[in-house]
Amino acid sequence: MTTAVERTLKKYLPSLEFKTRELRIKNIPPAYQGIYEFEELNMRKQPFLLIKVKDRNLGPKDFKKHGRRLKESIDHPQVWYLKELHAHKVRRMIENELNFILEDKQIHLPVLHVSLSMASEKVRTVRKISGLGINLLIREILKGDLSGKSKVEIAGIFKSLKMTMGRAIEPLLSAGLCEENKVGVAKLIRFKPRTELWRHLQKNVHSPVKEAVFLPMAPKKLPYSGITALARQSMLAEDPIPTFAIERKEFNKKYKNAELALEDEALAKVELWDRPVTLDHDSNINVIDLYLILRDSSDDRVQTEMGKLLQKHDLKADK
Repeated sequence: MTTAVERTLKKYLPSLEFKTRELRIKNIPPAYQGIYEFEELNMRKQPFLLIKVKDRNLGPKDFKKHGRRLKESIDHPQVWYLKELHAHKVRRMIENELNFILEDKQIHLPVLHVSLSMASEKVRTVRKISGLGINLLIREILKGDLSGKSKVEIAGIFKSLKMTMGRAIEPLLSAGLCEENKVGVAKLIRFKPRTELWRHLQKNVHSPVKEAVFLPMAPKKLPYSGITALARQSMLAEDPIPTFAIERKEFNKKYKNAELALEDEALAKVELWDRPVTLDHDSNINVIDLYLILRDSSDDRVQTEMGKLLQKHDLKADK
């Protein structure tokens, strides 16, 4: 017989392979008996502790506290299962990155990069974040002016079509980096705190540079990038020739007839990016893209100055 847990998982994740089985936990605190039931939930060949909540008065604060104690008895990632939960507690669950299943209504499993609910107009599957999506994250981290706006308003900021912006935001919703809330007749996008966006970006986003070309002259109106951009904002010495940045598509349009040069004879190096350059300031690329480009440098001086520059923007690189 199909259980409510299995029914909810199949409803929102029909292609997910999973199994459940009864589980007895030794040394469980007496206070937890009667308010929780436990099962092992195996998803994608990984075991999870499924915690069925029987006391409807409990909430995220309790789950975090009790979850730490339960982890001492069984060190599995935890998934909380509830028959009902008030909307404000659901928001708190999401803010605290707790994995949970709300019977027949919602699945939020950040450990699997999945967040689905009845409010979804369609089942969202996790897709790769586009270049525009990455630029959305960068802007929200650095400026924080996108949260609370509609897709139309955000599209206006980026000078894109609403449909294009919708496609860019969809993977961010699926990854749990933002959510779409209905306020009156409007649907507004609300992003996670910048610390969570920054953590995700460091872990999942790579350098935008796909290749570099050399030119016999310095290009006009392109922002500085690489060591040049860092040197202009620190005590680091500049490279012999300056480095600039431009999206590859834009370069192919503007410089399709440009004469290239050998590195030894060039007066400029141009990075060709897989997405548009965004939020350049004082003729330099933004600090986040600069970090993504230089974070693998083996030069300790580069890493030191990059760390100082990040600190000016209240950011710190994870080690």
